[in-house]
Amino acid sequence: MKRILFPTDFSEIADNAFLYALKMADSLEAEIILLHTFDMPIIDGAEIPINFKEMYDTLEIQQMSHFKDYITHLKQIAEKNGMGHIQMSHLLKSGDLTYAMQDVVQEHNINLVVMGTSGVSGWFDSLFGSQTGEAITSLTVPVLSIPVEAKYKKIKTIAFTNLYREKDFEALQRLVEITLKFGATIKSLYVKKSFTSLSDEDIKAWEERCSAWPVQFFVIPHDDVKETIQDFINNQHIDLLTMLTEKRGFWEDLFTSSLTQKISYKIEIPMLALHENGL
Repeated sequence: MKRILFPTDFSEIADNAFLYALKMADSLEAEIILLHTFDMPIIDGAEIPINFKEMYDTLEIQQMSHFKDYITHLKQIAEKNGMGHIQMSHLLKSGDLTYAMQDVVQEHNINLVVMGTSGVSGWFDSLFGSQTGEAITSLTVPVLSIPVEAKYKKIKTIAFTNLYREKDFEALQRLVEITLKFGATIKSLYVKKSFTSLSDEDIKAWEERCSAWPVQFFVIPHDDVKETIQDFINNQHIDLLTMLTEKRGFWEDLFTSSLTQKISYKIEIPMLALHENGL
């Protein structure tokens, strides 16, 4: 059985993302592992109390009590949406969330991480450098990030940002497998910058390999990647944006130059970040 990791801080942002986690678990026949992390109080090294373990145990008990109350709340959400059958378990860890997720991904063979993100200052800008951004660049499994503005609706159309490399072909192939479970279609987007060396013949040969897949291909000449992606999402009625990430370099190449222009891009749909070893 596949496993979905759902980190939560008990917030409304997490609640909003949980419905997507449920729907993914239902479609992929997966179980959900809930994760909550907490921080220990900062103590001067010269003044560590003798009863430090007792302090830790007390805090852990308090956190677990809150966690169990919250789990009841999540189960009610699942029941209300007809997904009370989804299997769930929970983990409580102290320390940094990113490190905790890395441990859980390895220890529990996680296939997918679903987490909420705030889009207060713009979707791209808030994701870059955020905790969700850290998860995307540091974890080895796909991360589905859910903006707080995204209210769940059936996923019918999925956008895939394409660079027409072999690794993109392999990622698209994995995405097709997921898409078929949703009964959705994929719209592949290649933003063709003015200095690209990719020929029309290369693109045609690449696309011919995918002729049996439920994929439409769009090649749009433009030098502003972010603006083109946003327009594509709006004009093509995209429900889920999918990108193949390449660690930190991906975000730097795609976003950094445009960030200096101080343009705020507001995208209110989920994004699935795939890695080369994917779902």
